[in-house]
Formats: sequence, C-alpha cells, structure tokens
Amino acid sequence: MGRKGSRYSIEEKLGYIHLVEQGLTAFQIERQYGVKCEQVKQWIERYQAEGTDGLKRRKLRQYSVEFKLKVVKLYLAGNTSYPQLAKQFNVPNVSVIYQWVNLYTSGKSLNTTRRARNMKTGRKTTQKERIEIAQWVIANDLDYSGAMNQFQVSYGQVYAWVKKFKQGGPEALQDRRGKDKSDKPQLTETEKQELKVKALEARIAHLSKENKLLKKLKELERMDAAQNKNIVPFKHSLKKH
Repeated sequence: MGRKGSRYSIEEKLGYIHLVEQGLTAFQIERQYGVKCEQVKQWIERYQAEGTDGLKRRKLRQYSVEFKLKVVKLYLAGNTSYPQLAKQFNVPNVSVIYQWVNLYTSGKSLNTTRRARNMKTGRKTTQKERIEIAQWVIANDLDYSGAMNQFQVSYGQVYAWVKKFKQGGPEALQDRRGKDKSDKPQLTETEKQELKVKALEARIAHLSKENKLLKKLKELERMDAAQNKNIVPFKHSLKKH
C-alpha cells in the first residue's frame, strides 16, 4: 500500500472517500494514488458506520498467539480473504494478517510479530541502493513496511523512492541536492546489470513465498480430506425388547 492507514489525515481519508462517491472505484484509486483498494474500502465502511470518528487513529491492540493462529488457519482453510478477516476480527491493518500468515508458512513463531520500528530520519543512501529498494518493494507487491526492516530505512524514504521510480525510472532517484559526494550522477553498466539481477532475485523470492503458502494450504486440505475419510458414521439402532 501507499502509507499505512493511520499515517493519513482524516481530511485525506475523506478526500479518497469522496472520490469514490464521485464515481471512481477503489481499484482506480489504488492505481492512480497508490492507496490499497482494501484500505479505501475499510475507510468507507468505517465512515458509513461511525462517521468521521471511524476515521480517527485507533489504539494499538495486542494479539495473543492463539488469536493469530485462529485467523491464520481460517485464511489457509480458504473461502475468505485478508480484508474479510480484518473486518470480521476488527484488525485495523490488513497487512498485519498477511504478516501472520507469512510467519506461519515460513515456520516462524507467531509470537515474534511486532510493529515495525519507526525510523523518522532514515539514513543516507546511494542511487544504486535507492533503486534496489524501490525494485524490491515493487517486486514484493508494495511491501513498504517489509522494506523498512529489510534495508533499515524510513517509511517516508521508501514511499518517496518508489513513487519517483515509478514516475521517472532510475534517473529520478539521483541525489540532486549535491550533499552526497559519493553518489555518482549515472550508474555504470555493471551496476545496471547488478540491479536487474537483484530485481529478478527479489521477485523470485516473493513468488517462492507465495508458492510455499499454496503448498501449505494444499497440505492442510489433504489432511482434512484424510480425516473426513477416516470418520466412520456412527450407526446405532436401539433393539426392541
């Protein structure tokens, strides 16, 4: 998504809601403005239910491992989606459930989930690093929070780089302020090739995670099918005396 829901002001949220009222779809808003369509739909639902109060920032909730596991298993069982589960269990951010599923299918403990550290100042980067990070985010379905943890940069930096990269390509990520003396004005051919390889590696890694998720789902489906076959209907008729 673009920014997290709580990072938008109430006025901004109302602006996107009004765009929908004027005829734009949530999907069109995602394509034009970078706001996930699920996020827009969630704002609309809250606005319709609670008015502007529903658009205010909500307090952070602590979730137990049992609760996370319940939600993950419901997702893996099929017939639902991240937005549906977020609405059903009142989880403010859809990406939180995605993180739980990702941890579970990667064999990691659900107890390790914690809110990404907010790095307000970020760090200095070269043009090559900025391109690599932007490519990684795009390859991972706009996982801005994941990029923060992966590359130790701020949310604002990542969001700005991806936006510039989409609009102007690698050249748009040059440091034009002249403060970073080590940042070259242009990439060498070797650096360009390295970035292409890293972009492919990021996409392959992301697809591999999705493949593991599908395998896990199929495994659960096979287990359920096997259990159902082993269940013998209990037939008992009372003997007449």
